[in-house]
Amino acid sequence: MLFRVIFTRLLIIIGFIAPPILLAEEVKLELSNDLSLSSLTDKVYQQHPAHHNDLAQQQQINANSSLANARFADAASINLMHQNDVIGSNDGLQEWEGSVDLPLWLAGQKQQQLTLSEKMTAELPAYKKQIRLDASAIVRELIWKAVLADNATSQAYQVWQSAQKLEQDVVARVKAGELAGTARLLASTNAIEMHSQYLLAQAELEHALTSYRRITGEDSLPQQYEETLAENTIGEHHSAALIPQQHPSLMIMEQQINTLRTKQDIAYFDGAINPVLSVGVRRERGAGHGEDFNNSIGVGISFAFDDTVYRQPAVANAAKELADAEISRQQLERELNIILFSHLHDLETKQQQLELVKEQNTTTQQYLALQQRAFDLGEIDLVSLLRSQSLANMSTNRKLALEIDIKHMIANVNQALGVTL
Repeated sequence: MLFRVIFTRLLIIIGFIAPPILLAEEVKLELSNDLSLSSLTDKVYQQHPAHHNDLAQQQQINANSSLANARFADAASINLMHQNDVIGSNDGLQEWEGSVDLPLWLAGQKQQQLTLSEKMTAELPAYKKQIRLDASAIVRELIWKAVLADNATSQAYQVWQSAQKLEQDVVARVKAGELAGTARLLASTNAIEMHSQYLLAQAELEHALTSYRRITGEDSLPQQYEETLAENTIGEHHSAALIPQQHPSLMIMEQQINTLRTKQDIAYFDGAINPVLSVGVRRERGAGHGEDFNNSIGVGISFAFDDTVYRQPAVANAAKELADAEISRQQLERELNIILFSHLHDLETKQQQLELVKEQNTTTQQYLALQQRAFDLGEIDLVSLLRSQSLANMSTNRKLALEIDIKHMIANVNQALGVTL
């Protein structure tokens, strides 16, 4: 900011002593009917870093779904064993045994895994809506920063033009002998100062437009960038407005809480020992090389005797995580309501101020007209006229700034309400 101020004032000095062509080219804000707030938000959404997390989330859902649809609760295992007495008595005893261990799902365990996949899938649309709301906030900030800078530039230009016109009038009257030579210096100094303020406003506008281009990739703003106040905030008392439960930030947390509830149910099975079904065959021969092999088939199943104590830590941790998430959601809703109330309060205050400023501006402009006439008749000096012009310019600038601020605040209220572009 300091560099831009120094650089701009250097341009002013150069412009005062050198031809006008050396000054920087005028920066203008351009509007286009080919753009919309929605299309800009789409671009920012696609570039949003969190958008690329969708693939990772989908992979997580797919992995859990594959687990939930698995035939067994864990990987099946094969056991092979061979025994003989070659090292010992060498009587010809041999035994071959093979089995397959099949971990079985506990009652309700498989269904809970399927439910978890459903809850995780439901998070994805809510997650995308949250990203789009973030993208909407970026677009709103970029646009209104540029619009506010453009308004300041326009007002600074008008003031500069008025100062130049006054300077020309004063120069003519000095030449005619109606005013002292010092009046010319004063008028010239005033014109240079107004030019300085205009160039500073131009620098701010260029900075805002550069940020806008870098993020959106567009040179123009949408022709229709103003928003209307969301319907659910319209009423006699703005303080009664509440954040809707469909707010994307609340919806994503609600979906995450639903997922945590399912994880809490699944935590009951963490630390549990699944029953294992064993199916095997045995081929054995007793002592004596002449004996035949005896073949048999075996079926067995194993259960945990009491694994409740081993399940409790996972269940307690899941309950704690769920409680923390529910508390965070309540805190978020409260913070969102505070932000909404603050924006609504600012909007209502600015609307009330605008009515007073309009009256003040009308009176100030009438006063300036009288002062200008008095100056033309020689009844007041240039200093008094410049003071009156300064007051009139401040009044006009404040009125126009408030009008734009109100539109800006409407966009802020919509953002607080979770309205996406």
